[in-house]
Amino acid sequence: MAQTLGRREAHKQATRRALQQAADRLFTERGYGATTVRNIAEAAGVTERTFFRYFAGKEELIVDDALSWLPILLDAIRSRPDDEDVGTALRQALQDVGTLLSASPRPTPVWLFSDGPPAARISRMPSGTLLRIEADLAAVIRERLVRTHRDAADPDYLADLLARITLAMIRSAMIRHAQLSRDPARETVPASVLVGQALSILSIPGSRELSPESGLPPGELP
Repeated sequence: MAQTLGRREAHKQATRRALQQAADRLFTERGYGATTVRNIAEAAGVTERTFFRYFAGKEELIVDDALSWLPILLDAIRSRPDDEDVGTALRQALQDVGTLLSASPRPTPVWLFSDGPPAARISRMPSGTLLRIEADLAAVIRERLVRTHRDAADPDYLADLLARITLAMIRSAMIRHAQLSRDPARETVPASVLVGQALSILSIPGSRELSPESGLPPGELP
């Protein structure tokens, strides 16, 4: 029995590996958007039904690579000059990383949105991943607030709020980029431009407005 289970597990691992290798090759040759699940399954020598036993969608084949860009973004935010307000620092950091994304042959977060919001097609993402991304971004924002908005009454709350808003804006820009890319009647706008447009409405109050003397309860924005 143990030997039989061992062979089954080995076969599953071999099939998963074949699917991943086929996907990597096709993404390189054809591009991520032009590669379908059927293409991947056929290249790996299995059926589409078999593909879906291992992956909920092609997004799962690139999610680890796509999320590996997060530390690069966090470092870019940390490296922005202290004389920039938080909103400007976020915009500039995202633009810098966006330039790297557009030139990278590696899977990027933009790929995840090529067929619309990807959440339903990424079942293997560990529970709490998105919350950890939010928490990591909030921690970096808080570092800047402590340095540049020293009179802020509640930097923890403000950092959490800005992290959530920023991620929502990025998601909206990615979805819009995918929509424009699929519409032949519309001109495709680079994702970095759409992200910049979204974040342009992000305005961070100055230290004076966030201070206890502003008359606002701690954590309440004007």
